[in-house]
Amino acid sequence: MGIKGPSVTRGITTKKGSSPFHFLRVLRYSKPYMRYLYPALVCVVFVALTYSINIMALLPTIKIIAGEQGIPTWVHETIVEERLDLDLGEDGGVIFIVRIGDDFASREEVRRRDHLVEVEGRRDTPKALMHALAHDDGDGPVRLGLVRADDQRPYEVVVTAKPVSAPMRLAREVVSWLPQGDDKSAKMTTLSIILGVVLFIGLVGAVCRFFGEYLISLVAGRTVVAMRRRMYERVLKLPVAHYSVHGVSDLVSRFVQDSQDVYRGLNFVFAKSLREPLKAIFVFIVALVIDWRITLIAVISAPLAGLLIRKFGRLIRKANKRLLENYGRMLASLEGAMTGIRVVKGYAMEQYERRHLFTVDQQILKQQLKIARTEAMSSPIFETIGRIAATIAILYFAHLMFEDQMTFAKFGTLGACMAGMFDPVRKMSSFYNRIQRANAALDRVFEVLEMPEHEPNDHKKPALAPLQNEIEFRNVMFTYPGSDRPALNGVSLVVKRGERVAFVGPNGSGKTTLLSLLIRFFDPDEGQLLFDGRDASEHSLSSLRRQMSLITQDTVIFADTIANNVAYGDDRLLRRIVLKKRHPDRNYHFDSEEQRIVDAAKAAHADDFIRQKPDGYNTYVGEHGITLSGGQKQRIAIARAILRNAPIFIFDEATSQIDAESEQKIHDAVEKFLQGRTALIIAHRFSTILQADRIVVMDQGRIVDSGPHSELIKRCELYQSLYGSQIIKDEN
Repeated sequence: MGIKGPSVTRGITTKKGSSPFHFLRVLRYSKPYMRYLYPALVCVVFVALTYSINIMALLPTIKIIAGEQGIPTWVHETIVEERLDLDLGEDGGVIFIVRIGDDFASREEVRRRDHLVEVEGRRDTPKALMHALAHDDGDGPVRLGLVRADDQRPYEVVVTAKPVSAPMRLAREVVSWLPQGDDKSAKMTTLSIILGVVLFIGLVGAVCRFFGEYLISLVAGRTVVAMRRRMYERVLKLPVAHYSVHGVSDLVSRFVQDSQDVYRGLNFVFAKSLREPLKAIFVFIVALVIDWRITLIAVISAPLAGLLIRKFGRLIRKANKRLLENYGRMLASLEGAMTGIRVVKGYAMEQYERRHLFTVDQQILKQQLKIARTEAMSSPIFETIGRIAATIAILYFAHLMFEDQMTFAKFGTLGACMAGMFDPVRKMSSFYNRIQRANAALDRVFEVLEMPEHEPNDHKKPALAPLQNEIEFRNVMFTYPGSDRPALNGVSLVVKRGERVAFVGPNGSGKTTLLSLLIRFFDPDEGQLLFDGRDASEHSLSSLRRQMSLITQDTVIFADTIANNVAYGDDRLLRRIVLKKRHPDRNYHFDSEEQRIVDAAKAAHADDFIRQKPDGYNTYVGEHGITLSGGQKQRIAIARAILRNAPIFIFDEATSQIDAESEQKIHDAVEKFLQGRTALIIAHRFSTILQADRIVVMDQGRIVDSGPHSELIKRCELYQSLYGSQIIKDEN
């Protein structure tokens, strides 16, 4: 069975406590495009790496510009300091001890400011001594000759040197390719090489950024298209009752506004969610290599920043969800006013509609300002936190420098590292806000994707065999959701194959509902719809509907060409026409099938007015067929039904706004088409009713009487009343 009447119009409701990590669910829609995402993420990682390399390059640059040493000498000295757990300085060609580490083997004997003059009994220039110690990869004892700073007394100590670490061995290998002198020419050459390498890496990073952002946009765009396709598939499977109760404006808003927020959010997730944290992490690693004490500043400030980011994100998500809901309301207001513009103007209700839209706009503005206020607040707060942390760090590093525990080059580079870390964190605050806006949109998108289908397992059901004998409504009960009165109350009716049955009755008597059950827009709450004794609900919808041609009371014309509107009766033909227009260079041999469109239009008495249009059958008719008259619309709808050539015809006649000539043409077209077909007709004109084999009179959801006109006019008071009213109306 399909979903029963009372439950088919389940609304799109907001779930409380929905997951803030919808993007993990989005990944299944991105899976087919991972071949683009993986190289994009590699590019993003490289962009973050170049960011840290640029900051890391500050240290050798400052060393070259502000120091007396060349880069090779500085690297060798750094290796020695690491091996011996000492900080060394140089002044006037003399190496002196700046700091003695906890792991230095002879810390009781050695004092700060003592001079290092010999290594293993060899006395040489500071540069040569550093070179010898830096290139000694052993981890045994080393004999050092020192001189007291206060009384110039020489002495020796034996220390155990640590082996050269892998990063320092790499640095030693790299600087071996650089000029080894400390003169201006060597330093200028080294500076040019370093800046050239940094520039090259920056150019590669720029190229990577382009490809990374483009590929991520491609993945985000295709992911949103895949989600929209799935949403469209889902909404097309919603029961008709859903649209009757809830309308379409909110759904349209989810397709347009919400999906755009999702697209922007995906771009942020795939790009900045990786790039900005990696930039901060890589710079943090650089700072750790330079001085581990930088961790103190990060440990203090990071939790506070994280809490604030989360708080602001929640506020924005809540406000954006309300904003998107109000967009749906605004779209509904605009659609209602624009489609009903004649009524609005005719009743002079422009001021009311203006005020109504203004109220909705005020609600939208309120949520927009709430989002703007939160986003405007977050950036200054994070900048203030960053300034406080930077101030503390600078004071601390300055203290170390004044105490000769840190060089100016390290001080400057660590200051740049602080700025390099807090800038991505500041950006992450706005990034997280964007993510929460996208999460609010994803809440609404997934509400559509998770709506129950009308027939979730319909494709597994057997096909319904073509009608051979009869259609039977057996004790059918149906109540619209939200109504306390049944639309159909115990209706039983048998329609023979090839029989033409007309339905009459006052408005609300259940005529349209009964035929809607036949095509299974709804399923009965009780009772059965039987085809040759087989329950229709146990067979696939597609096999049932392929046997039917449908013309609704409100004639449906799509914003397309006349030819495509007629071809809508045959999905295979329509697809081929669309492909032909999309690829005009290809040869499609189905001219005879296209001729069916013309033949159907001729049979519906529509060919004459179609050929008078500017582009004939290729004339674009506009939204809701606005360029067509009421009679022209209905004749195109009849041509569509004729093209479909189904054995069962459902016709909800609506001729109240059609002139007499159009009505006669429609009547002639229908009469010719109905020959040999089973027809169920809701007639509003007795000229159509009188041609029926049988007339069914309905009132308040029940069948009052049925039979030919000659019998009903004698015995059925309701039919007499309806017939009399029509005669008087026709005479007037």
